[in-house]
Amino acid sequence: MGLHTESPDRVTQEEEEANIGVENQPRAILDRSQLLKTRHWWICIFVCSGLVVAGRVLSTLLLNFYFIQTGRDVCDDPKQFKGTWLQSFVQNAAFPFTALLLLLWRSLFSTHREETQSSSSSSSYSSFGKLFLLYISLGVLFAAYSQLYAIGRTHCVFFFWIFTTQLISTSIFTAIINKHKFNLWIILSIVLCGFATGITSSDDAYYPCEGEGSRMSEGAWCAFFGTVAFSLSLCIMQLGFQKVIPNTNSRVSAVMLMQTNASMVATLICLVGLFISGEFKDIKEDFETFKNGKPLYVLSLIGLSLVWQVMSLGLVGLVCLASSLFSNVVSFSASPLANIFVVLAFSFMDDDVDWFKGGALLAGILGFASYIYSLYKATKKTELANQSETERECD
Repeated sequence: MGLHTESPDRVTQEEEEANIGVENQPRAILDRSQLLKTRHWWICIFVCSGLVVAGRVLSTLLLNFYFIQTGRDVCDDPKQFKGTWLQSFVQNAAFPFTALLLLLWRSLFSTHREETQSSSSSSSYSSFGKLFLLYISLGVLFAAYSQLYAIGRTHCVFFFWIFTTQLISTSIFTAIINKHKFNLWIILSIVLCGFATGITSSDDAYYPCEGEGSRMSEGAWCAFFGTVAFSLSLCIMQLGFQKVIPNTNSRVSAVMLMQTNASMVATLICLVGLFISGEFKDIKEDFETFKNGKPLYVLSLIGLSLVWQVMSLGLVGLVCLASSLFSNVVSFSASPLANIFVVLAFSFMDDDVDWFKGGALLAGILGFASYIYSLYKATKKTELANQSETERECD
């Protein structure tokens, strides 16, 4: 009498649909969480890649500017072979900037839960001794390759061709230390980026004089061992993130902490080398004879140090997010672009941006894209595996 009653069959059907909806909710939440996590990971990959590319271009421009203004671009000037310890020092000295970023990040984004987890995880995940050894070893390698590269760059005309072997040494070390697996796309990326760097490497103010046999040999060996030290540092970083650094909620803090501590150790080593070698006496001469004035001398060194630190942050970030090899590939893919900017800014050797440099730039872009596609395939494979596991758990 005016009351509406539903049939038992319809009620049962609605209950079943409701139960199915409830059962599907965790699966939908997990899928959305995985999608957001993957999207955030890709954003971080491209942000870090942008830092590396920008740092590579700006550091190359500023270093050329410094060499020209101090007269080190003149072949017969004895100053061309000096200042290697100063270069090494400047390359690592901006660690207070990274430390400040770390403090700001922790104050703005760290939660109480993350801080508690970080403070209590030191004993459960890794000991202080392992972290100390990690940062010391990385700092020594930072100082070593900074100094060896500085000597190789100023003493050997074949520096950049030797520098190209860094991709090979990184591939060897990461296969042994990090058990990195290679595929066709990664191999293609290595070949393209190595080719791009090798053919766009001669238009610089610090291109050394020919005919210096002993200096040439010394520079070649320093360049080679510098590539080994740099490659080894990247692989040790990756091993540290995998085995030593606590897996806290924020990988950003871990990246900045590693860069800060390693750069601090490297700075102290380079500072000692600067005074023991007596090169600190040459700083006053460079300061007095800088062509564009003393203030610009100071600003150029500060800018160079900050740019190097930003590029290093990007490199360490890519090691943490992907691999040591990908970090190196991104750095190499930026070499043709840096070379083009150097030619446009300084017009070395009356050179122009011709099709040869355009081809090298295209090779660098394709090398980067090849590795990105390899990462895309790997993430898709991981997503499908996680989805299958989630479905089995829900069933």
